[in-house]
Amino acid sequence: MIASVAIALLGGGLWLLLYAPAQAQIERGGPAPTRTPVPPTLSPGTTPTPDRLAPPPTVPSPTQADEGAQLFWLHCQPCHGDRGQGLTDEWRAQYPPEEEYCWESGCHGNQPYDEAFALPTRVPAVIDAAPSGQDLQVLQKFDTMDAVYRYVSVAMPYFFPGDLTQEEYLAITAFMARENGLWDGETLTTANLGRYRLRPAAGAPTPDTTGGHLIPPAAAPTVTAASNSVSRPVSFDTAFIGLLAVVTILTIGGVILWRKHAR
Repeated sequence: MIASVAIALLGGGLWLLLYAPAQAQIERGGPAPTRTPVPPTLSPGTTPTPDRLAPPPTVPSPTQADEGAQLFWLHCQPCHGDRGQGLTDEWRAQYPPEEEYCWESGCHGNQPYDEAFALPTRVPAVIDAAPSGQDLQVLQKFDTMDAVYRYVSVAMPYFFPGDLTQEEYLAITAFMARENGLWDGETLTTANLGRYRLRPAAGAPTPDTTGGHLIPPAAAPTVTAASNSVSRPVSFDTAFIGLLAVVTILTIGGVILWRKHAR
């Protein structure tokens, strides 16, 4: 008896699974047509708003700087901005509202929770707003990309300093060099980083913006025995020695006169 009931229930279940959907399609006149999603249309003259928090687009054959762009987005962009502008008010406005002032929430403030970290409220820019490859207005503490690399590789990312590989740090350095107009496409290594200067060295030729040539620094004026047109400033040492000689002569003369009068 129990077996017969079980068989009947099983048969009814199979009918519901197989026959009922087919019967419903027959009553509708066949299966429902597949709907193709229609992409949203933009009004003429408008452009889509880019997602500034999204990762940078990939390229078929990425260069060292392209790989650095992905690493910069992952490890550096949250604090330094999507354009390397730093932690500005404009950049923080791209965050969800509850995260714009997360250092005030308690977890990243002056007294963070256990095993948390304090978030800095000021983060400098690392990419010039108008990069020209000459006399950059960012990274003022460094003269070359070698100095930048040496600092970044031991102090960044802020949350996990020194946690990346050497290749990753070099790729991020190449990305920053490219965005600042310094990179020539050559793969950066610890051996050639010193060639990429952030600003001209003292006494180095300066670029001529009119002709594209390098202008050497002006030579210092020379003074010859026959020419007095250019006078040299008297140094402190020369003046001191002259004064000392006068005092010595006067002292000796005074002693001689005193001895003569004493006799």
